Amino acid sequence: MSRINYSLNHVGIHVIDIDVMTNFYTSFFGFVVTDERTDVNPIRFMTMSPDEHHQLLLAWGRAPDSPSTVAQISFLLDDFAQLRQVYEKATTDPRVRNVWTLDHGNSWTVYFKDPEDNTIETYVHTPWHVSQPYGTPIDFSQSDEEIYAATEKASLANPTYRTAEEFRAELIEKLAG
Repeated sequence: MSRINYSLNHVGIHVIDIDVMTNFYTSFFGFVVTDERTDVNPIRFMTMSPDEHHQLLLAWGRAPDSPSTVAQISFLLDDFAQLRQVYEKATTDPRVRNVWTLDHGNSWTVYFKDPEDNTIETYVHTPWHVSQPYGTPIDFSQSDEEIYAATEKASLANPTYRTAEEFRAELIEKLAG
């Protein structure tokens, strides 16, 4: 029997205020609403891709005083310049709370909380790999070159270090398993 190739392509979350959350995800990330149900139990389907009807589903129904149960919603970015842009945008957007950064060795990451306290992760891959969990704060007052050099130095010194390519090759073998 051949292995089934699953591809995770969208996530749905229950929200307290569907209009506030729609506004946030459309204006901060650039999602567009593709479909919605507005009568009982409103639902909004949103995407940033012409190839996917929806990547994010917002569904009314979370109780106003309930805590978020979302561990994180993660967005992969194209490059470090975009990550720096997200950091600047998140630290100046009044709807965003609790911005923090981590150099994971295998990625550079900006985390923050959306208007309903769900954790958002935006990240960029590095060419290195170290075992997780691992993280040190990123100082965005430094240049890109300084941040890159600090990550490289720390990754190479980590006893679990290998290149991202080596880790990928190991993962391909493990997944074939």
